[in-house]
Amino acid sequence: MNLLGARLRQRRRQLGLRQKDVAGESSASFLSKAESGAAQPSLANLRDWAAALGTTAGDLLGDHLVLEAAMHSILHTEKCLSYLEQLPPSPLTAFLRELTTSASSLSTPVPEPPQNPFLEYLTARVHLHRGAAQKAEEILIATLARAKAAPWRILPLSLLCQIYGELSETEKKELAQAELRQSLEELDHDQLLRSLPEPHLLTSLELDLLKLSALRQHRHLLTD
Repeated sequence: MNLLGARLRQRRRQLGLRQKDVAGESSASFLSKAESGAAQPSLANLRDWAAALGTTAGDLLGDHLVLEAAMHSILHTEKCLSYLEQLPPSPLTAFLRELTTSASSLSTPVPEPPQNPFLEYLTARVHLHRGAAQKAEEILIATLARAKAAPWRILPLSLLCQIYGELSETEKKELAQAELRQSLEELDHDQLLRSLPEPHLLTSLELDLLKLSALRQHRHLLTD
């Protein structure tokens, strides 16, 4: 059973529906094959089934969730690779595969990240994990030189604080902490909502920051 088939079956069973309830009498056998991984449904099939299951085709496919899990488990090579194996090949998955392998094998060089703040952050984490704190610092400094907007500075600054703590660089750590506090204070939930890009440009990091700003907003409600 593949991921799509597993999601279809799990969602259907959670709702207590039979295959014919979702696909109709004439297509129930095809849904059964799709759930077992023996058939690949069309996008039209998925949209119809998703409507019957009260969800979306994108949610059933779920590749974005698997990709996020792979990125967040970058230091746990076996788990990260298990997620990447479920995704179609792409330059991004190839980079992540090489990066997570380098996290557990010192004989594998750490790949150079593309100019993407989150991928640079992940690469710096791997360097730090391998004991190369100065290389991690170098990558993060370059990221911060380009990332002027507060939301894109939070993760690099948080990792810099950790690096300077490990290097006993007290002055640098205090400066990084001050910048991090300022960036967090600049997170405005309503402004982030208004500045969300078009659907095809939306990234998981922007949604994570939106959630973080909402949590900060609720914290103020509790303390005011």
